[in-house]
Amino acid sequence: MVQTLFPVFPTKVKMINDQIGVKPVGEKILYFNGSGVIYEHDKDDYSSFRYISSQMIELKTVRQKDVIKFFKVSKSSVIRWQRIYKQKGAKGFFASKKVKKGGNVLTPEVLLRVQENLNLGKTVKEIGANFDIKPDTIVKAIHSGRLTKPKLAAAPVDTETKTQSQRSQIDIKAPMGVGCTNEEGRINAIKKK
Repeated sequence: MVQTLFPVFPTKVKMINDQIGVKPVGEKILYFNGSGVIYEHDKDDYSSFRYISSQMIELKTVRQKDVIKFFKVSKSSVIRWQRIYKQKGAKGFFASKKVKKGGNVLTPEVLLRVQENLNLGKTVKEIGANFDIKPDTIVKAIHSGRLTKPKLAAAPVDTETKTQSQRSQIDIKAPMGVGCTNEEGRINAIKKK
């Protein structure tokens, strides 16, 4: 994951190049040309910083490499800010982003029906296929406590305990192998899913 490099502002007056200087005043950052302030923003207002630096590059008052070196930000970030500035202008930096939000898949009615299926002993995969819901969504609902997965009844205990060698002899005699003789084990394995 790419890490954002926030700009490093100077602690006293410094010049980006021979025309543009930067001066911190309290919680504000001032940009000036000669003795006149041309831009101003809060120290934590990174949208304004991106906009101002892109605009200065576009107006050719500073160069890309000046911004990269002076504020210690990445080249790819500066290029991205310039692209946003050219395509959208100030709106690209300050407009609220429209987030497409998907609907809630597990509505109260669906939760109730899914819980009923879980109580019947159906697997998460089966329920997901029946309701056209991703199994991960159901598992997350179980982990968050919105759904509960009932405990399956314990397998009947074999009163006649056999030793390993007795079980091996039975398995050897089976024509198709252990899978054919160990029906109880197969059923338990299916129930645990």
